[in-house]
Amino acid sequence: MAGTTGARTPWQVSGPRPRPEQVGDMDEISQNLRPNVRLLRGRWLDIAVAVALIVAAALAVTTVPPSTVPPSIARTGIPLPFGQPGGLTILGSTAWISDWSASQIAGVDLAARRVTRILHVGDQRDEPVSMTSGAGSLWVLGFSGPLLRIDPASGAIVKRLPVRGLGADVSYGDGFIWVITDEPAADGGREYLYKIDPSRDVIVKAAPIPGPGNPACAGFPGPQGIWIGCAGVDHITVFNQGSLRPAGSLPVASGGFIPQIVPGQKVVWVLTASGLARADPAAGRITAIIGVGFAPSALSAPALVMDSAGRLWITGARLTVVVPGARTAHPVARTPGLISAAADGPAIWVDTGSTLVRLWWPVV
Repeated sequence: MAGTTGARTPWQVSGPRPRPEQVGDMDEISQNLRPNVRLLRGRWLDIAVAVALIVAAALAVTTVPPSTVPPSIARTGIPLPFGQPGGLTILGSTAWISDWSASQIAGVDLAARRVTRILHVGDQRDEPVSMTSGAGSLWVLGFSGPLLRIDPASGAIVKRLPVRGLGADVSYGDGFIWVITDEPAADGGREYLYKIDPSRDVIVKAAPIPGPGNPACAGFPGPQGIWIGCAGVDHITVFNQGSLRPAGSLPVASGGFIPQIVPGQKVVWVLTASGLARADPAAGRITAIIGVGFAPSALSAPALVMDSAGRLWITGARLTVVVPGARTAHPVARTPGLISAAADGPAIWVDTGSTLVRLWWPVV
């Protein structure tokens, strides 16, 4: 992904402004996406009634007809030795799952279909709240500790990067590691955004995130910059990758959980309790909403994952998928215990707590 380090506004893209497209068309999305869903300590336990998305233009709302269930979804499962996992990321042929309650991460060999490594990454006061993979390493952010860089081959912690406040989120994109932390004692609470160069293991820049303190935030690197969404905030904001300053926003009411974002060059997808929103970053507005049947009362962490075929997988009480060019979300299965999901080429892996399940759409 290309960063936006110049003076050009992130709403501008190369060439002329794209003309409006039909609702539901899939544009090319950057594949350098963070594959995992991060769980802040207890942040899903206070999910409230969903708040409607705020939009400036007329919206096309699509429901999910029961007859559209795709018949060709295939699946396979790998048993897990624990029941309280958190984040999920895939590096090579290994899936790494964080178990925040035990302050450890587990490596699952996807070919051998078994857990091959357990790594302890903190104590009971420093649970791993967020995890990602990038630059050949695992990156684990503790609740009250530093950012850890872990060599996946040896399992050794090769670097500890100090960050201020409490850990909230870590992601990888455009060749950098992006960290969000919360400092509750700073003027009623303030979040910070860090840009870390993994080639030198140094913090390149750190800047406060404007606005009132909100510890439930996550970052999503994309072509326009770093998109940040927070629970209970009525918009998502894109930050310039060079200055770490706000460069634009989209009006989205998140409800009681962190919006999940898949940013692309011409389309930004945003998942909230009210549906899957399709936004035009050039115009700075939402152009459509696809209903996904998410149930906040299920207390399942919502995730939005794009596979290499351009399909959008949406988790919650019901697992659904939106295929390229479609205008509906196809229900796949009810998944009340689903914790997180990660893309693995044209397939995805979903973590139900006791089982790691692979889902894919066979070619017919």
